[in-house]
Amino acid sequence: MKLEEQIQSKMSRFLDGPATFQIAALKRSGSRRYRSSSLALAAWSFALFRSVLSPVALWLLPAVFVIGVYASIAMEAPMRVWVLVFLAVFLVELAVGALFRPSVEIDRQMPERVRAGSVFHIRYRVRNRRRLPAWDLRADPFRFTPELVTELPAEFPELPGRQTLTARATVRALRRGRCLIYGPRVESGFPFGLIRWSSGCRRDRNMLTVYPAFTSLRRFDLPFGARCQSSGMVSYSKIGESTELIGVRDYRDGDDVRRIDWPGSARTGNFVVKEFEEDELRRVALITDTFIPAPAFWSLRTTPKGYPQLEAALALTAALAEYLSRGEAVVEIFAVGPAVYHFETGRSSGSFESVCDILSGIEPSREPALSRLEPEVFRDLSATGGAVVVLLGVDEPRRSFVERLHEAGVSVRVLVLSERAVPDLPPGWLALSPAAVLAGEVTEL
Repeated sequence: MKLEEQIQSKMSRFLDGPATFQIAALKRSGSRRYRSSSLALAAWSFALFRSVLSPVALWLLPAVFVIGVYASIAMEAPMRVWVLVFLAVFLVELAVGALFRPSVEIDRQMPERVRAGSVFHIRYRVRNRRRLPAWDLRADPFRFTPELVTELPAEFPELPGRQTLTARATVRALRRGRCLIYGPRVESGFPFGLIRWSSGCRRDRNMLTVYPAFTSLRRFDLPFGARCQSSGMVSYSKIGESTELIGVRDYRDGDDVRRIDWPGSARTGNFVVKEFEEDELRRVALITDTFIPAPAFWSLRTTPKGYPQLEAALALTAALAEYLSRGEAVVEIFAVGPAVYHFETGRSSGSFESVCDILSGIEPSREPALSRLEPEVFRDLSATGGAVVVLLGVDEPRRSFVERLHEAGVSVRVLVLSERAVPDLPPGWLALSPAAVLAGEVTEL
């Protein structure tokens, strides 16, 4: 790697900020090009102090500084006794803490993806590598990300030497997102809780996907028209899927040799192949509009929580994808924003999990990208024949986009999410309330 590339890599890592103190303004984003180096420096400085000193020590530092300055000026003031007391406590804390500092091996087990609003558990298995015991241990003491909050931490009041203990933490996922979890670590504040002594594997990070919370649909009318295409199940087969065996027949030229029934061929003396009943899967495109105009300066909102309309659209998209994964359909998702996400799945649970991974990282688009889709995208859409379009409003660019789908021969169902009543909706368009979607009141469409 060239020197310039190394410098750029180090600078990018610096601008990311510390993993134990993540700030939304420092996250890499397609819509955010500038990241403040001053803010990154402040974040790293705060994280460094916080990793060494406890909150109690951080509060005491200004008081000790003021008392020390006062005692140095007024030499006869009895306040200087407190300086000696604080110094003695600090030296005892430093000596005893260094003697019983933790040195552990940590095995952290956590799920790969969770649902927004759900509670999940993290299991810790901690082994003490020293002969001396360790006291007052707490696993992962810092908040993981703004999207997660630890309701019940994993704690070890005492960890004997050369012993292994397990504990479990309870964490709640507040909202969707892709969360970078810092490497597992434990810290001890023994004996007085002023200095933090930590141990762990800081490079062993985890990526947690928090997908949108949604309510499963009981019924949904698919937009299958005259040109809606269907494909055999074999074209979309996944691991764990199988078709039903209906019999055997003589081998013909061009048959798949993997379908030869070898025991049957041995009995008859001729090659015979197995015949399966192929289920037909229909192909449908699921298109989600993510265009939200940039807010005014006095109403800036920087978190996904500030965009209930978009969150409702993504929740509805997840519900539609989950419903279609249970039915006779292959879903092709196009989440339109700064980039176009194209996903093609089969009928399997793994495909829906991949859909959730995509939805967890979608951000609002500041430009109306629907009207600027490439012609290749419309060719793919016309090949499916059916599309479900989730819009965040009704305007001329969005109407034109739906008209282009109709002109391409695509049968379309349009769902409009709007906080206000939408007048003069075209036939076949359905308006939904974002609050109703987020509250789980929409179960049939």
